[in-house]
Amino acid sequence: MSLKKIAYIGKIQLSDVDLSYLHEAQQLEDITYIMEITPRFMNGPAFNVKQMYPKTGIFKAIDAYPQFKQYAQFIDLDKFYIVNTCGSMWCIKAFYTNLLLLIFLIKNKFDVIHLTWPLNVYEFIVYFLKNRMLLTVHDPFPHTGLDTFIVRLRRKVAFWLIPKFIILNRNQRQQFLDYYSLNEACVLNSMLSCYTYLRTVSPKSSSIPLEGKKYILFFGKISQYKGLDYLLPAMCKVHSHCPDLHLVVAGGGTFHFDIEKYKNLDYIHIENRFIEQEELVALIKNSYFVVCPYTDATQSGVVMSAFAFNKPSVVTNVGGLGEMVIDGKFGRVIKEKDVEALVEVIIQLADDEALINRYSNNIAEAYKSGELSWRKIAEMLSQEYKKVAE
Repeated sequence: MSLKKIAYIGKIQLSDVDLSYLHEAQQLEDITYIMEITPRFMNGPAFNVKQMYPKTGIFKAIDAYPQFKQYAQFIDLDKFYIVNTCGSMWCIKAFYTNLLLLIFLIKNKFDVIHLTWPLNVYEFIVYFLKNRMLLTVHDPFPHTGLDTFIVRLRRKVAFWLIPKFIILNRNQRQQFLDYYSLNEACVLNSMLSCYTYLRTVSPKSSSIPLEGKKYILFFGKISQYKGLDYLLPAMCKVHSHCPDLHLVVAGGGTFHFDIEKYKNLDYIHIENRFIEQEELVALIKNSYFVVCPYTDATQSGVVMSAFAFNKPSVVTNVGGLGEMVIDGKFGRVIKEKDVEALVEVIIQLADDEALINRYSNNIAEAYKSGELSWRKIAEMLSQEYKKVAE
């Protein structure tokens, strides 16, 4: 059976993975990309909406936001729609716009609806089409500090109603099945590939004074589970051995510990703000390697962003990070919550440029066209779409 139409309902917060996947998937299938924009959800890795389109409804993306034309050579913009809910009462209006979305999905006769996140409460009406759905589960379990009543409710409803799920790491598969009492056959194994959309972005010099400096990079939203309370003291110890090595922490969010004593260290640069993708690309490309000292995790978009430019990563052995990095092949995998382990591995890599180059070459080879490429992932999911549509 050949598919007629697939609706891929993405999230602006996941636009890095969505664009990278759709670049390959739209070459194989008839996929329409649908993304929500509200006053709460205006910024993501690939899209930064500074001023909302002043109308509520469903619109062609480039009609509402002409700046999205920057991806015209990367995805099919004729099949990119925005569910736009604006105004001070947007939470109430969103029930109406999602009714419009349901009508849009029915009217356009989509065979498959691919969700990338459990629906918000105001989106629950879309579950009317639950039998056509599959859900990519980016987080099998909520991260530390993010496990709220609403999050649990949304997940419970999604895992109760949706018949098919895609999980992105094997390490948490059995725990996920057991916790949500899911049938083995309804959960498909997949993975992330590197975020190739970043290669289309023109780098912009950072405002951080890094000219001529050798630095390692931590980037992404600041959250409790990201392990910065282990990385910052580790860097203080690294400095005595590698005085020319700097650490850049780039991302907005709230620190759950006191960082005052680190702010005045000339080898630690903390940019606690939203990092535009043009600046992020420059930071990644010019870094020595990336560090993700997470205390819990699923998989990591940070690692996949780094891999887009063949940058090795140091990660902790939590969630699916060990599967993504593969110790000794694409970087190093160490024990979580261990300052001394961080010190040791950072010093090792900082002192061995040949090792860094070997890891970089391994990343380039594995993610270009092999089993870890988006093309292979898209081919696998294409077969799954056919099963959902039967």
